[in-house]
Formats: sequence, structure tokens, C-alpha cells
Amino acid sequence: MSCLKVQNATVQIGEKILLDDVSLSVAPGEVVTVLGPNGAGKSTLMKVISGEQKPSSGNVQLNGRNDWSLQQQALMLGVLTQSSSLSFPFTVEEVVILGRIPCSTDRTQNLAIVEAALKEVDGLHLRDRRYTTLSGGERQRVHMARVLAQIWDETDFGKRYLLLDEPTSALDPAHQQLTLKMARKQAEKGVGVMVILHDLNLAARYSDRLVILKEGGLAAQGTPHEVLTAETLQAVFDVDVTISKHPVHNCPLVINN
Repeated sequence: MSCLKVQNATVQIGEKILLDDVSLSVAPGEVVTVLGPNGAGKSTLMKVISGEQKPSSGNVQLNGRNDWSLQQQALMLGVLTQSSSLSFPFTVEEVVILGRIPCSTDRTQNLAIVEAALKEVDGLHLRDRRYTTLSGGERQRVHMARVLAQIWDETDFGKRYLLLDEPTSALDPAHQQLTLKMARKQAEKGVGVMVILHDLNLAARYSDRLVILKEGGLAAQGTPHEVLTAETLQAVFDVDVTISKHPVHNCPLVINN
């Protein structure tokens, strides 16, 4: 079964429940965005899906299985974490080619894929720069290219998925749009994409479905039109908003009152 599925995932540490019986799925070719206030469980959910955090109960299935080897999983699941640190003075090209480690292609093919991935994130001009000299936004784009390079090739094991934890947090508005357009482009190629965002209007514009978490639990799930209502946003975020129709795109527009 080709999908990324979270089934009744709960994460409890001591008395604290970080994730409470959450179920969701990401199908190939769609963009699913996870929203919620700080502390809602978004990053914990991402860690559970990526395998960094083992759930107290429940499970995650990748294309119908949860027993893939690490190399097999790496070819199907690319993860951009909220913060990626690197203190060695590698060139940007050297950082991005690290994403090709699980792959079996030769260096010539890998370098061609690195070039293509850097073009996707508007980072080809950074290719020979030392990573340690880059700005925060530039570093974010380099790590995005590294993750894209990792899952660039189709694989016989199953469909591919891209997990992005707040990928626009360090970016200017132009590169925020570029990043989410890239996510949509990956979906058009058949990749399933899950994104964690804080910007409700970016989520509305670029997502097929939205998942809203509150206090570790599932508060709402559905299309942007179904989920982004004044009542739901008041209940989850404690904000007073008006929901309008976007003047250009067929999606809701959230306006703070």
C-alpha cells in the first residue's frame, strides 16, 4: 500500500503526553501541512515519522511496512529537520552530495543530481562557497537541496516522501514561496510531502490537506476550506480572524481582526 501512515501514535514521557493518539496519512502526490501552536506536538510527530522518536504506542508504516532497513528507508524518506547544524568548512557542493550516501549511483551522476537539486532551491550560485560562511536562510536552502538529492531517484522499494519541519522559518518571502512551490513540484512528480508551517496563508495556498494539532491531539483535519474556519482557529490558536476568499488563488485567506 503506497502511503505514509501514522496509526494511533502516542508519545508519553513521564507524566507528559507529547502526542496523543494521532492518526494521519500522506499519499504520493499530495502536500499535507501540519499546523498548531507551539507545544502542540508538531515536531514530535515529525520525529516519530522519521524514526528519531519511538512512540509509546501506535506505529508508522512506510508503503505498507515498518521493517525497512535504514538504507531502504533513506531512499524513500527524506527529512529536513527544523535546525541542521554543521561546523566543518565543507563547500556547499560537498554538503549536498552527503545526501547521496544511501544511493548506488557513481560520482558523475551524483554531481549532476547535486547541481539539479541546487537549482531547485535557487542555490546553484552557492555551489563553491564554504557552508560556514552562509547566512541562516542560505544554509536552510542548502540542507533542502541535500534532502532532495537523497530521494531524487525513484526506487523499487516504493513511493518517496519528503518531510519538511518549518522549512520557511529562516527564509525571506521570495524564498518562502520558492520552497513551497518546490514542495508542490515534488508532489506533481508523485512524491508525498508533509510540511510543518506556522503561516496559515502559506498553508492554505500550497496544501491539499491540513492537519491541526492542539496539546498533542488532533484538532482538525481536511482540506484548507474545511479546516480554516474562524471557529477552529479561535479554538486552537485563540485568535480572532475573518476568513475570506483569496482574490487570486482558490483558497481561503485568513485575516487577523
